[in-house]
Amino acid sequence: MRSSSTSIVNGWIDAARGLLLILLLAGCQPDAHQAVLDDYLTRVARVTRADAHAGDDRPGPGYPARRELAVAVPAQSIDVAEFIELHGCDMGGLVGFRNSPLGRMQTASQRLGYEFAWLEALARCGPGAADWLTRLGGDKRQSLPALFWNATFAADEMRTALGMGAPPPAGADLADLLRGLGDSLTALESGRFQVEVLERRLNGLRQGSWLGPARRDWARWRAYLGAAAAALDEAAPGVCLNRQPTPRSRRLYNVFVNLYVQRVQPELATRMRRHEAWIVELERLAERLAAVRPDAFEGWYRAVLARDDPGSEWSRTRRAVVSHAEAWQRLLAHCGIEPAPGLGQH
Repeated sequence: MRSSSTSIVNGWIDAARGLLLILLLAGCQPDAHQAVLDDYLTRVARVTRADAHAGDDRPGPGYPARRELAVAVPAQSIDVAEFIELHGCDMGGLVGFRNSPLGRMQTASQRLGYEFAWLEALARCGPGAADWLTRLGGDKRQSLPALFWNATFAADEMRTALGMGAPPPAGADLADLLRGLGDSLTALESGRFQVEVLERRLNGLRQGSWLGPARRDWARWRAYLGAAAAALDEAAPGVCLNRQPTPRSRRLYNVFVNLYVQRVQPELATRMRRHEAWIVELERLAERLAAVRPDAFEGWYRAVLARDDPGSEWSRTRRAVVSHAEAWQRLLAHCGIEPAPGLGQH
């Protein structure tokens, strides 16, 4: 009996070791697109006879800390007589909860939900509300954008999505999640806000980092495409001395078609379209909260994502892609080679 049990246990151990080995090997597999980029740059360097090496173009600043992003919301207080008046509008319980241990430990999203509930209660109170209560409600309403900012851009969920961590599961759509946050902001502005819906959307941001892997991709693309473009420009005069096709220029054309057009560029275009979709949604949401955005976010955003800033990582990546394509155009034009019809569709 002992022998049989030992065999079973040993079998489990062997199976576990085999599974671990498979997982380790899978984890060590290089990114398929990275392998294509390596092959592409090697082939460009070989045919152009240039010393082409991808530089070390690393991502810049990380997403700011919560203490740098949180917007201060002015504290509001009432005296005992005013607290008694609140009971006439059935609001005494709300104020009492806010001052309870649980109320003081609210998360940013819970605080936003509380303030919206307070304003709903004030609206139900109607014209009978005291003047001071109406003024207090106006102050709270003006604080809603800052509270929404604290619940979204300053929250841990957004830091996860825009941090430098591991990617989310396949199929997770950041653009859709950001559109959902925009819908929650619209609901807040129109008086239809539901904190449960906002928190469900925020939880979707916890799936992983969309921006971290994207920024690593961008740095890699800038390095490889920049090195290839420099090699092409350097080699152009010598490849076609008489500005006519040569055997060497035809080998380069084969690299252009078989590697760049058919393998590098389609994957590049697919990923960049996916990135552009959530970058646009993030821009729209951040723009709606421009009045309360802190300087820490502004500096990070302009350095990393701003589409209208030529120095941002995203803008430099797009420019590297265009510059690389223009280097091919210059070389092919210099050698009198017309790309085959249909290549431009990529």
